[in-house]
Amino acid sequence: WDTAGQEKYQSVCHLYYRGAHAALLVYDIANKQTFSRAKLWLEELEKNVLPDEIVIALVGNKTDLAAEREVTTEEGEEFAQTKGLLFMETSAKSNHQVNDVFMGVVQELLRREKEKASTPSPRGRLAVDLRASGARTRCC
Repeated sequence: WDTAGQEKYQSVCHLYYRGAHAALLVYDIANKQTFSRAKLWLEELEKNVLPDEIVIALVGNKTDLAAEREVTTEEGEEFAQTKGLLFMETSAKSNHQVNDVFMGVVQELLRREKEKASTPSPRGRLAVDLRASGARTRCC
């Protein structure tokens, strides 16, 4: 869901988080305030979902405006690393690494699914013998 970072949507966003498998937190590298807002959106997201339930990518956009940069690549990388987020910088205008962001998210989703599939359930396997139930097949 694209809320464009607008505060008026923040109160209803929790409705969209439910069932989400991934989230992209996008900020403008030429606008430090959008980076700060992305941090606040992450806090909101963390209140509503468990970190292992969702893949979150922090995306610095507008690399085509590098001369106007207010957020360094290192700032974005460091924040993403401390929070366990994927990180990439893109330019939607020039289509620079836009597909790579989505591919990175998909690869992480697949990696997590493989990990879940190879991890046995903490309770172990349950076996139910339906033949031994002795349940009646008629109503009365």
